[in-house]
Amino acid sequence: MQEELKELIVNILRRHRGKAFGTLLGLFVGLCVLVFGFFQTAFVALCGLFGLFIGVKLDDEEDFWASLQKYLPERFQRW
Repeated sequence: MQEELKELIVNILRRHRGKAFGTLLGLFVGLCVLVFGFFQTAFVALCGLFGLFIGVKLDDEEDFWASLQKYLPERFQRW
């Protein structure tokens, strides 16, 4: 029984990886909203996305500040 369940889960993850990941992510976000509230969850998600942005730029060996200036209004850009 346990081996069959493991085989079923592995099969689902192989054939429907995106759907399984999306479902788990949606359940996790929904649980976070219920436990912590919408704004705290949104803040943590925004911080995570900002960290991802920084990480991608560092992995690509791009200048982080130059990349960030493309997204900021003119009044926040360096002279």
